[in-house]
Amino acid sequence: MLESVALSLTRTLLSYTESIAEPTDQGYLRGYQLELASPGGESEHRLVFVEPGLPSALSPDVLTVPIDGASVVTVWLFPSDPALPALRTVTDVASTAAVLETLGIPGTPITVDVVSYRPGRRAVVRVDSETQRLFLKVVEPAKAESISERHELFRSSGVPVPRLLGWSDDGVVAMTGLPGIEAQSAVARIGNHVAFLDQLEFLCALLEAVPAVNTARQSLFNRLDWYVKRLAERLPQDAPRTVEVGAEIAAKGAEGREFEFTPVTIHGDLHLGQLFVDPESPSEIAGILDIDTAGVGDPADDAGAFYAHLIALGESIDERDAVAAAECFRLADAWAERWRRNRNAGFDARARAIAATHLLGHALQPRSADPNAASRRLLERASALVSS
Repeated sequence: MLESVALSLTRTLLSYTESIAEPTDQGYLRGYQLELASPGGESEHRLVFVEPGLPSALSPDVLTVPIDGASVVTVWLFPSDPALPALRTVTDVASTAAVLETLGIPGTPITVDVVSYRPGRRAVVRVDSETQRLFLKVVEPAKAESISERHELFRSSGVPVPRLLGWSDDGVVAMTGLPGIEAQSAVARIGNHVAFLDQLEFLCALLEAVPAVNTARQSLFNRLDWYVKRLAERLPQDAPRTVEVGAEIAAKGAEGREFEFTPVTIHGDLHLGQLFVDPESPSEIAGILDIDTAGVGDPADDAGAFYAHLIALGESIDERDAVAAAECFRLADAWAERWRRNRNAGFDARARAIAATHLLGHALQPRSADPNAASRRLLERASALVSS
């Protein structure tokens, strides 16, 4: 299949390496780094993505390839993401300048850099000009207006999110940056866990006060069976244990859902990478990113997601930075200790079940030199969380 892609570019495939594996409803969206040879013999490198099924929209840069005569995969070269048509535009300095002019944003871009990318979902492009730095979030076109409205609503409600600069029908949302640095990069220096978590709880309270405009992203706990199935496929020798842990998580979640709760506005994807902190005093939160998934939901979802990300982050960096990893684990434990004092009787059980489900999700993509061992550790951490 990858050789066919190379031929379509009048190139020869020399080698390939899988670099991304994102679970989807149909299976996995995979990214491959290709090494190609041009007709003149020069070596080139391209990033290609392969996804099961047909794309939502076809373009000259998107291929559909039959597999075994029974199924089809969609193949595209970065940045020609079929779900994010504006991505190709804002990865070029000249065309980005045209986008900014259309949005009425002053300044001529000098550099554009893709700082984050989730294939088929969203990308963030940093744009530097002589006078300012701004960020372009690239999303599905139908979501751009609602995301821009959400930023204005949250900011006017006192939540420290980036300031909106404009948006376009093809899926570009322009915004300022946030002061400070990513909390994830400063986790080893946070130090005062009590102060940091007090501010995190205050931030969650600010979110709760935002008027409801939509529902939050569906809780991962509702897809527990899917994660159990995928992890059992990934670790076939551990499939019985994975099913057993899945049953433990389901039981804990059912225990928590015996108690009714009042839905409030939540972030929907809360983790350390979404928070910015003061570089001199990292226990002080300066702002929060990515409210695309925010809406009305169960506050235990934010609590569980934040815990699981800390654990997964600690596992992923333990081999190269044991000090920062230990801080991740201590901060996660301190966060979980606060769940028991929540006014809702089922909060602790729901947060544990949700966090454990997230850990299964992280176990599907362990960032470790020994991925199978890392997946098993996350599986056992999930079990310990719902068994305690």
